[in-house]
Amino acid sequence: MGITVGVIGLGPMGGNVAELLLKKQFKVIGFDLDPDRVSALDEFGLEAVGSSTEVAEKADVVLTSLPYSSSVNAVADEIAKCDKPGQVVIECSTLTVQQKIDVAEKLKAAGRNMLDAPISATPPMLAKGMASCHIGGDKSAYEQCVSIFEGFTASNFYVGEVGDGSRMKILANYLVHVHNCAAAECFTLGQKAGFDPKLIYEVIKESAGASKMFDIRGKMMSESDYREGGGTMFDVYQKDASIITSYAAEVKAPIDLYVSAWQKFNSAIAQGLGHLDTSAVCKAVETSAGIDRKLVE
Repeated sequence: MGITVGVIGLGPMGGNVAELLLKKQFKVIGFDLDPDRVSALDEFGLEAVGSSTEVAEKADVVLTSLPYSSSVNAVADEIAKCDKPGQVVIECSTLTVQQKIDVAEKLKAAGRNMLDAPISATPPMLAKGMASCHIGGDKSAYEQCVSIFEGFTASNFYVGEVGDGSRMKILANYLVHVHNCAAAECFTLGQKAGFDPKLIYEVIKESAGASKMFDIRGKMMSESDYREGGGTMFDVYQKDASIITSYAAEVKAPIDLYVSAWQKFNSAIAQGLGHLDTSAVCKAVETSAGIDRKLVE
């Protein structure tokens, strides 16, 4: 591939993006504060550098995937130090709409063109090439980067201006959390009806009531095995839930189903399941119904 992509932030999402692009024969330059995340990509051909500024200096297009707005702003300041007018920055972090707009304005002042491009997928889904991306910003910049998006997603959509990518991610995450909780209640109801969880999964995933979340996380619920994706997923959920509920309040949109699901996820955390994948909400719902299935550990 002729485009050199710089990836800043090689965590669960950015690391998978870099690996997928490398496998598609892109030249990828990467940086992360954690050297272990960098070295994990050595075998795929990552060119490691020592700073975000160095990534920006060497890359045609920079992609950022970072956990907090403070991290994104700090990296934006580093990118702005090098003289690369017109360089496109694909910002994939999940932030509030206003935080994305503010970063885009900062980068614009430094001559950069930022695309607001949050990724809709869990890290395991992204690794398997199942992610979707919602992109807001300058359309010509998006068109310049289509091959990059196709390199790490199953689908990508241009949805409007900066901020619109994050607005669309709010909608996607709303359904991720509600469908996850609905699947947990479905498994609990099914067990109360006398069905084996694995039979519930095999039947319902082919039914009219199926969803991508039921397909992905329902399998984990059927096996009572919530280890995949564990470690940080409840932390990510809590950040996403705060963004969703705050934005809904801002635009005065009713989200009754979401608030109900929110309480069940909070119950899972209170029951000590926060180190597992968020599909462990099923264990919390089962416990409330008097079902005590053993967790796979």
